Amino acid sequence: MSAQYEIIVEDLTFTYAGASEPALENVNLKIAKGEHVMITGPAGAGKTTLCCCINGLVPHFYDGEMKGKVVVKGINTRIASISYLSRFAGLMFQDPTVQLVSPTVEEEIAFGAENYGIPREEMHARVEELLKFLRLQKYKGSTPYSLSGGEQQACALGAIMCMRPSIYVLDEPTSNLDPIGSSMTFRAIHELVKRESKTMIIAEHKFAELAMFVDRCIVLDRGHVYMDDEPRKVLGSADVLERMGLKPPQVSRLAKRLESKKVFDYVPMTVDEAYSMLSRKLKRVLGKPFEDPLAGKGEVIVDVEDLSFNYPDAPHLALRGITLQIRGGEFVGLIGQNGSGKTTLVKHFNGLLKPTRGRVSVFGQDTQTADVARLARRVGFVFQNPDQQIFSTVVRDEVSFGPKNLGLSTEEISRRVEEALKRADCADLVEKNPFRLSRGEKQRVNVASVLSMRPDLWIIDEPTTGQDFIRGRHIMNMAKSLHEEGGTVIVISHDMELISEYAQRVIAMKDGEIFLDGTRREVFSQSEKLSETYIVSPEMVILGRKLGEFGIPSNVLTVDDMFSILEERL
Repeated sequence: MSAQYEIIVEDLTFTYAGASEPALENVNLKIAKGEHVMITGPAGAGKTTLCCCINGLVPHFYDGEMKGKVVVKGINTRIASISYLSRFAGLMFQDPTVQLVSPTVEEEIAFGAENYGIPREEMHARVEELLKFLRLQKYKGSTPYSLSGGEQQACALGAIMCMRPSIYVLDEPTSNLDPIGSSMTFRAIHELVKRESKTMIIAEHKFAELAMFVDRCIVLDRGHVYMDDEPRKVLGSADVLERMGLKPPQVSRLAKRLESKKVFDYVPMTVDEAYSMLSRKLKRVLGKPFEDPLAGKGEVIVDVEDLSFNYPDAPHLALRGITLQIRGGEFVGLIGQNGSGKTTLVKHFNGLLKPTRGRVSVFGQDTQTADVARLARRVGFVFQNPDQQIFSTVVRDEVSFGPKNLGLSTEEISRRVEEALKRADCADLVEKNPFRLSRGEKQRVNVASVLSMRPDLWIIDEPTTGQDFIRGRHIMNMAKSLHEEGGTVIVISHDMELISEYAQRVIAMKDGEIFLDGTRREVFSQSEKLSETYIVSPEMVILGRKLGEFGIPSNVLTVDDMFSILEERL
């Protein structure tokens, strides 16, 4: 067995106990020492299972049948224990809460390194460096469970990085992080593992942020290796990747659509690469700005006046003096860096939180005194962490719980449940235990549970977390159809491409305050200001602004926008 490979996977097939199909089938891979590898694929492709095979969770923790073998640093994972393998193969889970064990953030980051006997001075230096890098300094004495989802993810990542394993295995390490936080994290991990000659494996959907930092991209589909090549060659099949449910960079998708025009010399992976080639081809043309659809003009249904909120024992206000109105029929995208107050704000709209100061009125009811159960009839809330919303052991019971509490007839409940399951794309999960589903499947079940209640106001917190691009777009299309049927929708997301495509109004938060508020084109055209909230404008916005000297409109938002301009004028 060649010593040049740190990980060797031979004829690996694994089927979870009770499953009818294998999660991985006949997988063969060799990963060299110091190689940086991205593993991607649609939901259910086997990414997480493959990660778990590398550190021994498969077969030692998860029940099932394993064929073939996985060898890590010369050790067969069937023989070595999980604790032994974790010394050199550090695995970060997709859901950070399953890894958090310590009372404070500082202790959490130090926990693994401390258990492996790292000298105290070195461990302290590592922790301080990571607190700064992960933007967690002000939370070092706080419990990890008080953090936002993105901050918890950063904390769990810090605990892995502090141990400095020789192999980093990271399962969607930035799925809850804001865009700039994601890019900073990928860059810092890349620099760290490159400097120390570490091997890195990242299971991720974020081509745009990650492609420049990896040597190789492995695409899984239904448990099989579908592609395995350098990132630029894989992105040359951007159209195929899209059909699979993946999300290549906007510039790569644009290049594929303009292939017949022979605009690009090679597949661009960044805006700068796309601009370099396009600017040589373009001549000055007149651009016509795009118009935004009108936002909702209905009555005010959410009225927020001078809202401030402070969590118990927290060192600072989570919300500070917010005044805001949401009208019936609006589709609002709520964006901002991790910890900016987005989720805290919307939890005031259904009474889960009460103002420390100020007033919140929803459908004419003061939430300070309104009954939360009554508000829930009109305000539907899909949580960021699906585990916080699930309590039944069968999906059908989970989705029917709300309608039953409305006192509806058995026939109406059944009708609503079937419709909601179909609309949320989870009808095939109806008899399953929701606690045993993937994170993305749980999210869709939660959407179905709210759908069955038929609320007037929809609040969806990070609807694309754990979803591949097609599943994420499906949820956004569903939100769009609810909006078109007269509903009001508020979506919190770090996916700026989807927000720019679907939302009519965008509200950006920073440090517990409203920082920007306007139409999507008004907000996303202010790239410099957005960067202060750790938000990056969509690639097409940035590319459009760089191409402004050639008459390209400054408010281009989507690949479709840019394609329609360039196809006509090139």
